[in-house]
Amino acid sequence: MGRVHVDGGKSTRDLIDARKLIELLPLKPGDTFLDAGCGDGFISLEAVNAVGDEGMVIAVDIYPPSVEALRSAASGIKNIVTLLDDITGRLPVPDGTVDIYFMANVFHGIVANGEVDLLLAEVRRLLRDDGKLAIVDFKKIPGTPGPHLDLRLSEDEVIGILREKGFEVEDVVDAGSFHYLVVGSPL
Repeated sequence: MGRVHVDGGKSTRDLIDARKLIELLPLKPGDTFLDAGCGDGFISLEAVNAVGDEGMVIAVDIYPPSVEALRSAASGIKNIVTLLDDITGRLPVPDGTVDIYFMANVFHGIVANGEVDLLLAEVRRLLRDDGKLAIVDFKKIPGTPGPHLDLRLSEDEVIGILREKGFEVEDVVDAGSFHYLVVGSPL
């Protein structure tokens, strides 16, 4: 794993209300939730409550200190698994077992790095037949927190990319002052 994430270690904990965000997702008890590029895991830890004892949260990040911080915070929680791995490669997760493949503040970087096809192939492999891809990213508004405006993707740009790659977009939701949520599924 020679890849490094340029924003590794940064958290948007102060910009996203994890509880409200989880409530926006089609997540229910018993589901498997994969948090791709989980960072310090503040959203993963909130998802644990939503999936309940019968569900599972898989939190993946390429940045070792973030994964270690989450492992420490999740100590004693039985339904969370942390993985130090690259989400654009094949994850050690069985085919067709994920209900919600979630990523927050990650997709713009995947697009900038030209890794959309790699990522979406893995999303397709992991999702159950009725599984959903949920993308949260920064609104393309000048003067707001987040990556440089040139790196940001508007909701319409994300929708266009997903449709072009064979995904149906089912919902677009305002996810706070600085973020939007796009939910889709493979056709």
